Amino acid sequence: MLFPKKAAHWNLSAVVILLAVCTLALAKGPKMKPEELVARHLEALGSPEARATVHSRSAKGAGRLTLISGSGSLNGPASFVTEGGKVLLSIQFDYLQYAAERVSFDGDKTQVGDIRTGIRSQLGELLLKEYNSVIKEGLLGGTLSTAWPLLDLESRRPRLKYEGLKKVNDQELLELKYRMRKGGGGLNISLYFDPQTFHHVAAIYKFRISAPIGFGPRDARQRDRRFKLEEWFSNFQTTDGLNLPTQWTIRLSIETGRGTYLAKWDMIYNEITHNLSIDPQRFVLF
Repeated sequence: MLFPKKAAHWNLSAVVILLAVCTLALAKGPKMKPEELVARHLEALGSPEARATVHSRSAKGAGRLTLISGSGSLNGPASFVTEGGKVLLSIQFDYLQYAAERVSFDGDKTQVGDIRTGIRSQLGELLLKEYNSVIKEGLLGGTLSTAWPLLDLESRRPRLKYEGLKKVNDQELLELKYRMRKGGGGLNISLYFDPQTFHHVAAIYKFRISAPIGFGPRDARQRDRRFKLEEWFSNFQTTDGLNLPTQWTIRLSIETGRGTYLAKWDMIYNEITHNLSIDPQRFVLF
């Protein structure tokens, strides 16, 4: 009678261990190579035929700027136009101190409009300088952009690393580390995908500027500066066979010795049109 009891105890322990291993495996996410994650993402985006058909896209809707670290908000019409590797993001506020947010890439260079004469926004300044490579790589705008690099890995040839499930803003998402073949500097780039749908739902770009050597920790103005740019995409809808996000949020966080700057730009697009004929000069701001 003793032997069966020991066997039952052993079997129960084995089940507990097996469940623990399975739970740990699930917590890390499904095992796959980076290329497999990209393939599933593209399949979720649309069929190869639907993806190949689109050469330009125009999204129109409403935009909103919210100063999280301060107070107040601005609203205005928003648009995102893209053709091939070219992009133009625009939100018109028509406010004296903040006329508009405009960022363009004409396939050669990035341009950023002034929010008022001679002054750019924090977002515009960073996109023109430290985050310029994000625009040139085609990352800005995610799958809303025809320049989305995961559509053409052969020409981009980035270094990809699949990191499994990660908790980001209370969401369990699949993380894909992205390193540009050329450029990017000290940028840390993470792309995130919904583990159920494989839609691209977020991108986070981080970098740090170290304090000059020779300054002590008491000099707050000379501390390291940390920058984090986030893109979040939601409310996916099907247009011409493609599952595209209709809501896009850009969040910017800048940490310095003087405090933290926080702001976000929300865009909701209620009209997406494909394959319009777009004047190349539309991507040139000046």
